Amino acid sequence: MEEKSEQAKVRKPELVFYAGSTLLEGPHWDAENNLLYCVSIEDSMIYAINPETGEVQTYLTEGPVGCAVLDQEGMILEAERNGIFRINPRTKEKQLVAKAHDDERMRYNDGKLDPKGRLIVGTMGYDDTYEGEAALYAIEKGGTVRTVLDGLTLANGMGWSPDGKTLYFIDTPTKKVGRYAYDPKTGEATFEKYVVEITDGSNPDGMCVDRDGMIWVAQYGGGKVCRWDPETGKKLEEILMPVKNATSCCLGGNELEYLYITTAKDGETEEELAGGLFRFKLS
Repeated sequence: MEEKSEQAKVRKPELVFYAGSTLLEGPHWDAENNLLYCVSIEDSMIYAINPETGEVQTYLTEGPVGCAVLDQEGMILEAERNGIFRINPRTKEKQLVAKAHDDERMRYNDGKLDPKGRLIVGTMGYDDTYEGEAALYAIEKGGTVRTVLDGLTLANGMGWSPDGKTLYFIDTPTKKVGRYAYDPKTGEATFEKYVVEITDGSNPDGMCVDRDGMIWVAQYGGGKVCRWDPETGKKLEEILMPVKNATSCCLGGNELEYLYITTAKDGETEEELAGGLFRFKLS
């Protein structure tokens, strides 16, 4: 594993897309159409990017957009200021699905489809951090909203084990990745233990799980994305980024041979490529 880690340091991520975003987030791979979806949260914009042709489709939202994924019918499910909406990617027709909360202090953040196709989406404060007041919600297909986890502070990255029975979830201020027993039938999650702790001063942000059941965690402020074994807690690989803030990641490509990585500006330094979308060829 050490040899693989050394190779990762030599190979560098390539820039795929750049539009000056301050906070690019939530990469989601559309395998059927070979498109990479991501959100520019503060620009209220959803991007659908063809990495091979460079063609880009845009979808404007009302207020900050926390996440955008494709549901099982190929519709865009996205979480913006006023709730969870469904967008037809071809016509851009938009319909309200649900509203998970009414707290004006909070906004939607990271979200993904669970193994049964529910949208699981978290919240965080707009301008401040409200300890214990964020939550993780499940949006059922009929629009019913259920709280999966509460008492959170900054609900962030999530992903499921290949068998769908384990949820990995990040409440960023803990600086840890938690493991939860997950019931795909009901969408209920029960905390088991923490499996990864970030100790270098950076913050765990978005994440994904690969086909081997290993977890990739983007480290905001750490300039890297790392692959971890959730069974042992050992770091297996480290991808060094050309910018300070890696925000999230997902697997993509015809053979899922790429790790796509979103990034953000830090508001302090002028990093030329910060806020861009990158990809890294996995060996």
